[in-house]
Amino acid sequence: MIKQTISIKNFPDNFTDLFLNTNLTKHQFAKEVDIDHFQITCYLQGTIPITKSVVKICDYFNCSIDYMLGLSDNFSYPNIQKGFKKECFFPEYQRLLKANNKTHYLLSKEKIVTATKQSLWKKGGLPKFEVIIAIAYELGGSIDKMLGRI
Repeated sequence: MIKQTISIKNFPDNFTDLFLNTNLTKHQFAKEVDIDHFQITCYLQGTIPITKSVVKICDYFNCSIDYMLGLSDNFSYPNIQKGFKKECFFPEYQRLLKANNKTHYLLSKEKIVTATKQSLWKKGGLPKFEVIIAIAYELGGSIDKMLGRI
């Protein structure tokens, strides 16, 4: 079980503000970003999106994931890329661990990550978005950088 103490209240607040400025219905917006309209409703109510969905939403608004989750006050980065690159996650995760003098084992003891997933990440897999968020908060990292968007 991953520690759920991090605050992600910024996402629904920021997403709601941006969504309301579109003057689109939930159905119209869902069609624009290619996400089921029911999921849009869930995200507006506080459900954490999956990685693919949050990227689509941020791409639509040309904003950073870091901004949407309250990790940065910068709405966007000058060099932001659309989409994401799975292969960027593990090297950035390793860099953040080293910079913070932490280990994967220590994060698993703190229930930030699960102990067994690192081998999948080495092969290009991604953790659940909740885990990426937890890693970013714990290690002071950028989700956009972990996903190769900057």
